[in-house]
Amino acid sequence: MPKIGERLPFVSTPQTQTRPAGTKDVSTQQWVDLLGSVLPTQSVTKAAPASAFAAQAPGTGTPQPPFGKEILPSALGPLRDERLAACVADAYRNVFEGDRWPSGPERSKWLDFARELRNKNPKITADEVRYAIQDKLRLERDGLDAHSPANTDRFISEAIAWVTQCYDEKAPPPTEADMRHWRDFAADLMRKNPETTPEELKYAIIDAVRAKVLGTDAVTPKNIDKFIKDAVKWVTQCYEGKEREATPAELKEWRAFAQEQLKKNPDITPENLKYAITDAMRAKMTGTGEATPKNIDKFIEDGVKWVTQCYEGKERKPTAAELAHWRDFARKHQKANPDLTPEELKYAIQDAIRVKATGMDGTGSANIDKFIQDAVKWVTFCYEGQERDATPEELRRWRAFANEKKKENKDISPEELKYAIQDAMRSEKMGTNAPAKQSIEDHIRAAYGWLIYINYAGPSQPSSEPTPNELNEWKKFAEKKLKETPEMTSEELRYYLLDSLRTAMANS
Repeated sequence: MPKIGERLPFVSTPQTQTRPAGTKDVSTQQWVDLLGSVLPTQSVTKAAPASAFAAQAPGTGTPQPPFGKEILPSALGPLRDERLAACVADAYRNVFEGDRWPSGPERSKWLDFARELRNKNPKITADEVRYAIQDKLRLERDGLDAHSPANTDRFISEAIAWVTQCYDEKAPPPTEADMRHWRDFAADLMRKNPETTPEELKYAIIDAVRAKVLGTDAVTPKNIDKFIKDAVKWVTQCYEGKEREATPAELKEWRAFAQEQLKKNPDITPENLKYAITDAMRAKMTGTGEATPKNIDKFIEDGVKWVTQCYEGKERKPTAAELAHWRDFARKHQKANPDLTPEELKYAIQDAIRVKATGMDGTGSANIDKFIQDAVKWVTFCYEGQERDATPEELRRWRAFANEKKKENKDISPEELKYAIQDAMRSEKMGTNAPAKQSIEDHIRAAYGWLIYINYAGPSQPSSEPTPNELNEWKKFAEKKLKETPEMTSEELRYYLLDSLRTAMANS
């Protein structure tokens, strides 16, 4: 059974429902709390209820094709030439954004290419053809289709411009000497490896230009000082909230550290040395350089702050009881793992705090109730557009489900039980808890409803009811698939039909 989050929420056909007591809208603040305040509140909107894009119930009379023409499984067969021609036009539109269109010879060339793709794979989709053409067009557009002096100069100019913009905005434009240097670099690279593609050459030049700017092209005293200064800026920005320059004492300390690293490993690369300095500096700043009692308290405090921010919406410091509890945990963990590094201890504490906060430390009744409440909130938010608490009846029913799962598997972990409840609840909401054969028409209507919503959502949204012919053809298509793969679950069939309908729509 797929885990939560593997797919976009998919809608079920509408059912008459009464809203249980305790229903509440999900506020902007809850979204912000959930996402860690990374999104501006102005852009957060409430999720559309499932009814907004659920398939409409069949009405009287003959419905019109939802997409203007019937979309049938036959469209999954070999693409017609006119569809291939449309793929060529679409590829040009996407790559050149309307600035240019194919000439007659170009159109013929790409149509022949598309036919070759179809001959090799009769089931190739319109999207796959379009992407294949687009990929080649981009190579041509960007000079990545062939080696030439002009293309090499272009790679050099673009690399210098990109690296300058990213790492050194005050750098002067490339001189003729710079161009000669990188032309020689490119020629040397091609001599060593004649099979280098234009794209590989382009990125090799970018990497080399960047390494030179960052000082990771060689281990020199000047570059070591640059590594130290960059590390101090980065670490102080991250952990003190404001970047600063390295002090003379810090330069002296970290130069000695760098020399020690070079003594231990004379073959260390400039980049590895740079990150060794950064990591050591970060470890010192965050207390992960040594597992002292003071640092352990810091690990606990950081863990509690992070977990409460994530799961309670507001960070707080640990209580005296929590400090005592997690100090004891740290001591026992160190005793059981004598080779544990300070950083490993830090994350072990953090994980344990998170496990306790999320109820993943056991499968007792309190945790089961939490799993049920969390699942109800998640499922109702995704499929009804509003989060709500579990009703007493739901609590009773899902407690029984959880206890049955524990009977079936005495070693079930808290996480496995949590997701078993969530998956079962989601399947019930989606109508995929019954045998696949019983829900074929519902799945077809839901697929039409979803695609209509994606493509035409708005006041003028057309009916999403398939025509009788469409319903009949897709039903036969589904029955054939079930005959070929009788083990297919209802949920797998649902997504198979959606993917097939989407492909047929793109191919038509």
